[in-house]
Amino acid sequence: MADVKQSELAELQLRLEEAEETIRAIRSGSVDAFVVEVPNGARVYTLESADRPYRLLVEEMQQGAITLSLDGTIAYCNRRFADLVGKPLERLLGVAFHEFIPFAARTFYESLLQQGRAGSSEGETHVQKFNGTLVPVFLTINALPPESGVAIGLLVTDLTSQHHHEKLNSLLGELKESDRRKNEFLAMLAHELRNPLAPIRNAVQLLRLTKGGDGATIHSIAEMMERQLGQMARLIDDLLDISRISRGTIELRRARIELTSAVQHAVDAARTLVDEKVHTLTLTLPSQPVYLNADPTRFAQVVGNLLSNACKFTDKGGQIWLTVAVDEVGDAKSGAHPSSESSLLPAMATIRVRDSGLGIAADQLIRIFEMFVQVDTSLGRPVSGLGIGLALVKSLVEMHGGSAEVNSAGIGQGSEFVVRIPILVERLTPLLPPADQPTAINSHRILVVDDNRDSARSLAMLLKFLGNKTQMAFDGLEAVEVAATFLPEIVLLDIGMPRLNGYDACRKIRDQPWGKSMVLVALTGWGEDEARQKSKDAGFDGHIVKPVDHAILAKLLAELLPIPA
Repeated sequence: MADVKQSELAELQLRLEEAEETIRAIRSGSVDAFVVEVPNGARVYTLESADRPYRLLVEEMQQGAITLSLDGTIAYCNRRFADLVGKPLERLLGVAFHEFIPFAARTFYESLLQQGRAGSSEGETHVQKFNGTLVPVFLTINALPPESGVAIGLLVTDLTSQHHHEKLNSLLGELKESDRRKNEFLAMLAHELRNPLAPIRNAVQLLRLTKGGDGATIHSIAEMMERQLGQMARLIDDLLDISRISRGTIELRRARIELTSAVQHAVDAARTLVDEKVHTLTLTLPSQPVYLNADPTRFAQVVGNLLSNACKFTDKGGQIWLTVAVDEVGDAKSGAHPSSESSLLPAMATIRVRDSGLGIAADQLIRIFEMFVQVDTSLGRPVSGLGIGLALVKSLVEMHGGSAEVNSAGIGQGSEFVVRIPILVERLTPLLPPADQPTAINSHRILVVDDNRDSARSLAMLLKFLGNKTQMAFDGLEAVEVAATFLPEIVLLDIGMPRLNGYDACRKIRDQPWGKSMVLVALTGWGEDEARQKSKDAGFDGHIVKPVDHAILAKLLAELLPIPA
C-alpha cells in the first residue's frame, strides 16, 4: 500500500514539474502550441492565435520598430527600419543604434536615450542610410518592463514626406503672398500714375477756360505741371531700374566724384520736397575733400531716395539730419598710412539720414528693403509711393561694394538709414571745375520725328519757341523723305514707329551723302543698356529717354554739335 502511494506521489510530482516547464516555455515564447487530454481525446491549443496579429502589425507598420538592449545595440527591428537605412535585416542585429545617427547629432540622441531609459522621450533628428544619405526622422523611446528581456523600445518615423509637404505648403504660402503683393502693387501703381495725371488734366482745362490767362497764372500752371511730370518720370525710372537690377542688366558708369559736392547736389534736388513739408534739414559734411569711385547718377539717386523717404514719412514741420563722415578701416584704422607711391587710403563713407518721423515697427525692420514693401498700406496712409525706393537704395549701394541698414526705436520714434560705400581719398589730382552747362537750344534746323503726334507737335513747338526752325514727321519713311528736303542739322528720332522703325530710318539717313554729318538723337521710351547699344550700332549720336528733359537735351546737343568758327 505504501509503495502504491509513493508511486502516485512520484507521478504527481513529475506532472507538476512538466506543467511548470510548460509554463516557463510558454512565458519565454519557446512554445507555439500545447496538447490537453480531454475525455473525448486530445485538444491542441496554439499560442500563435494570440500574438500573431501583433507580430504582423509590427512587421507591416510604416514606422521602424526596434528593441534595444541595455547597451543600446539592436536586439530586434522590423523590415521597415531595414529598408529605411538600406541594409539587410540580418546585418542590423547586434549593431549599436547610434551608428545610424550622424556624428553631429549623437549628443542629442544620447540625451534622448538617457531620458528613455528612465521612462520615455521623443525628438526630431536624422538617421544616416548605408549610402550616406541623411533621412529626417522622429524618434519615440520608451523603457520596457524587465521581464521582456530587452531594455528599450524605439519607434522611428520617416519625416521625408512630411517635410516635403511642409515645403510645398511653405512655397504655396509664398506664392500666395507674392500674388497678394503683386495685386496690391498693381493697384498702387494705378493710383500713383493717376495722381500726377489729375492736376495735369486740371491745368489743361484751366488753360482752355482762361484762354492762356495772365503771366502769373501761366507760370504757376507750368511749375505745377513740371512737378507732376517729374514725379511721373521718376516713378517710371524707378520701375525700370528695378527691372534692370532684377535681370542683372544695370551698368554702373563709375567716375571719380567728390563726396561733399555729390551729396550737396542730391540735397539741392530734394530741397523742393523738404521745403514743401516745412522740414528742418540739418546737414553735416566732412571738412576735407573726399572722393568716390562711383556712378554719380546712381549715387545721387541713393541719397535722393533716402531724403525723399525721410520727407514722406515725417509729419509737416519735422526734423531731418543728414550726416556724412569717413570711417577709416584696415591699415588706416591701425594708424598706418599709405606709402608715397599710393594715393589710396582704405576707408568707408558713412551717410546717415535720420528723421523725427513715423518710425518703423520692429517686425517691419527686416523687410523694409524688400521690393514693393509698404510699411503702411491702409487706405488712409499718409504717404505715396510704390515701395521700391529703398529696394533701389540697397541694390545700388551693394553694387558699389557697400551696405545699407536701418534703425528705429519703434512707431513714433523716427528712423535712421545708414549707407556705407568704399571711398578713395586722392591727394594729388584736383578735380577740374565743371564747365558751364548750356541752357538753350537755338538757331538750328531740327526735325522732330514721332508717331505720337501730340508728342512731336509739343516738342517742335517748344524748340520753335526757343528760336529754332523745325519740321515734323510721323513715321520712319516720312522722316527719311522730310530729311532729304529739309536737310536738318539735328534729327530727334523716335524708335518704335510704323512703316519703318527708328533704327532703320537712321541707317537710311546715314546712307545718304547729305545725312552723314547730321546729328541724330534717338528719342525713345526704351532706356535699357541694350537699347542704347542698338541705337549706337544703328548710327545714332545720342540716346535720350522720354519724357525729354530740356536741360539734358541741350547739354547733349552742345556736346554733339560742331563749335561755330
